[in-house]
This record gives sequence, structure tokens and C-alpha cells, in this order.
Amino acid sequence: MSYGEMSGGMKCLKYLLFLFNLIFWIAGVGLIGVGIWVLVDTGTYNIMKLAEVSTFTLYVGGYVLIGAGVVTMIVGFLGCFGAIKENSCLLGTFFICLLLLLCLEIGIGIYAAVQKDQFYGVVEKALGALSKTDYAGRDEASKKIINFVQENLECCGMNSTTNWNPKPQSCACTKTVSHCVAGNWNRPCNVQVRMFLMNSAGIIAGVACGIGAIMLIGMVLSCCLIRSKGGSSEVV
Repeated sequence: MSYGEMSGGMKCLKYLLFLFNLIFWIAGVGLIGVGIWVLVDTGTYNIMKLAEVSTFTLYVGGYVLIGAGVVTMIVGFLGCFGAIKENSCLLGTFFICLLLLLCLEIGIGIYAAVQKDQFYGVVEKALGALSKTDYAGRDEASKKIINFVQENLECCGMNSTTNWNPKPQSCACTKTVSHCVAGNWNRPCNVQVRMFLMNSAGIIAGVACGIGAIMLIGMVLSCCLIRSKGGSSEVV
């Protein structure tokens, strides 16, 4: 293989790696966005507050995502700079950073998968306990959260639609759907809360999987560029 051909191959790899690192950098921005969403999402906060589950974990998770996004952006910039400069040291550092981030992401994913049923169980158990106190006997702050959950998740009662007697205004249907019976939502909130939390977790998992795929592509491209650069040096 001639030096010109090798140089052309390196140039192609260099710009491919630059492109993927640009995407990786944007993914870091996405992670920061998801972290902010976790922190400001009133639905998740109110559900955890209603279930009397500590919101500390929610805030920690949000800040971890923001921190991961910042690190991802820094690593993406490092990869872009290393690709443009064709610097083996920077590319090697970039590869190691990606490997560490990927291992961390896999570890967090495994932990979340193992703990998710336990977490959902705690939330549902807490909602069941809440059903023992009637709506009318609650303080205004608690009523406000219950109303928010029932209106947004289109449900009535914690673990049964007969929990409240009389039913609060938030149980009244606001549209004609199959789960609207006799003017009230005809499904309890415990199942809807679980589905809401699962959907939120699905969004985070989807973003994580996308970033993980970008990491693998970046690792492969960085290795190829390092090897190609070494090969062209030998020819010279």
C-alpha cells in the first residue's frame, strides 16, 4: 500500500471520527437535557412525594445525568481534537475514557434493572397505605398532589376507584375515553403510576443505549485511526 493511499484512508477515518465525536458531544448535551428534565419534571416528583418515597434519589439521579453529560461533552471534544490533530496520545486517552464511561453505563444499567422491581414495589405499597386515609381527611398540600396525579394520569383512588367517598373533583373525566365511566375515571392510580415511572425510565434507557452505541463506534474508529497512523509511519 502506498503512502498516498494510506494517507487517504487516514483522512477518511479522521473525518469519520470527527463526525462521530460531534454526535457524541451532542449526545452529552442530550444527557444534560435529560438530567434537567428529571430535576424539573413535576410528575415524577409529585408521585414520589405522594408515595412518601425519598426524592433524594431523584435529585441525585438528575445531577448524575448532568455530570455524565458534561463529562461526555469533554470526552467528545477530546476525541474531535485528537482526530483533527491525528494525535495518538489524545486518541488513546479518548479510547480509555470511552471504555470507562461504557463500563460505568453498563454497571448503572445492571443495577437499575436489578432494583427496578423493588423500587416499583415500594411505590405501590406506599400508595396502598395512602388509600387507608380518606381524601377529605387530608391536608391541602396532600390533596394538591393527589389531584395532580389523578388529573394527569387519568385515574381515581390509590389502589381502588372506591378509595374516596365522596370522590374529589380530580376524579371527574375531562374527555370521553374507555376508562371514563359515569363521569369519573374508572381505574386506580397505582397501575398508572407504575406505567408512568416505567415510561420515564424507558426514555432514560433509550438515551443511554444510543450513547452507548456511539461510544462503541467511537472506540472502533479511534483504534482504526491509531493503527492506520502507525502503519503510515512505518511506510514513511
